[in-house]
Amino acid sequence: MHDNPFRPGFGISPPMLAGRDALLDEWREVFGLGAWSPYRAALVTGMRGVGKTVLLNAVEDLALAHDWTVVHGTLHAGLVDLLEHDQLPAMLLAQDPDAVRHEITSVTVAQVGGLRTESTARYEREPRLESMFARLVELAEGRGAGVLVSLDEVAIESLDQLRRIAIAVQHLMREDRRIAIVAAGVPASIAAALDADGLTFFRRAQQVRLDTLTLAETRAAIAEPVRSRGRTIGEAALDRAARGSEGYPYLVQSIGARAWEYTPSTSEITTDAVQHAVEVAHAAMGESVIVPALRGLSARDRDYLLAMAEDDGPASTATVAERMGATSGNAGRQRSRLLDGGIIIAPERGRVEFAIPRMREHLRAHPQDAQLGLPTRARETFRD
Repeated sequence: MHDNPFRPGFGISPPMLAGRDALLDEWREVFGLGAWSPYRAALVTGMRGVGKTVLLNAVEDLALAHDWTVVHGTLHAGLVDLLEHDQLPAMLLAQDPDAVRHEITSVTVAQVGGLRTESTARYEREPRLESMFARLVELAEGRGAGVLVSLDEVAIESLDQLRRIAIAVQHLMREDRRIAIVAAGVPASIAAALDADGLTFFRRAQQVRLDTLTLAETRAAIAEPVRSRGRTIGEAALDRAARGSEGYPYLVQSIGARAWEYTPSTSEITTDAVQHAVEVAHAAMGESVIVPALRGLSARDRDYLLAMAEDDGPASTATVAERMGATSGNAGRQRSRLLDGGIIIAPERGRVEFAIPRMREHLRAHPQDAQLGLPTRARETFRD
């Protein structure tokens, strides 16, 4: 079991990153050639569990492999303060040969003689984000590399932090310095960043919307790690695992890990093992992915999802509005918010579908989750 090649969980990089090769080639060109590219400034978005953080990890690894300096941060209220007072000064003290100045303060003339010196740190912990970024770039360029600024968890509440960092990076880009920036967040947060004052810089950035994996990519993401560890998986078992994941990277890793652990001492992963893994992984999706996605929605947004869940496939927007008892205009506002949040998609005009796998099934089985905070059916059984 300790040799399990799958890594279920958020932000954990699997040994094989399937379906992202073409994207990584874009950044490989940036770091390898140093040429100007739209990917020097990029915004990565997608629903929860689709692999945004994992892609950021892979981009950072590419940068490090080309000797670029990586400044990584998770956007929160205190990120700029952390960068200015801790992270950037520490990086500069480690990289800059002139970071500490040694000054002769006195000369002693005695039988032996000697010099007395004082050491002064060049990068004292004081706020100067722009100048520290500029010096990091200067040092990186001196060795033929550059600086990558990687920002995860873009959120509406931290747009002021993103703005401060973007201004510093934009200034260096205008001077044609070797600096790149990539930021990731859910669709609603990225949309807010694009609309925010002082962040017009990102409207010219490359937009990268991560989708689920194709069936072929999903099969490879399961089969290749299994075979790399010396085990096998039959065609029927592989097809069941791939289709059970619906191409959702979180489910790919979750199903793969559980199938691997079902009978770890056997050489073959069987269809029984996969069936067990699919059932357990689907059940776990509720607390791991779906409930957190519902938590930030309004009551009417959740009503919209419950109305959608009555259909087995894409739902008519007119029918959803009718089930909600809402006008098409009012229901349209919920639809827009859910589209921006990456909760639903519009496969065709006038129809909506769940973007997150298993959400329909979860809402049918646990409708109380769409009214978070209200008594559940289980609690009601204890009432008089």
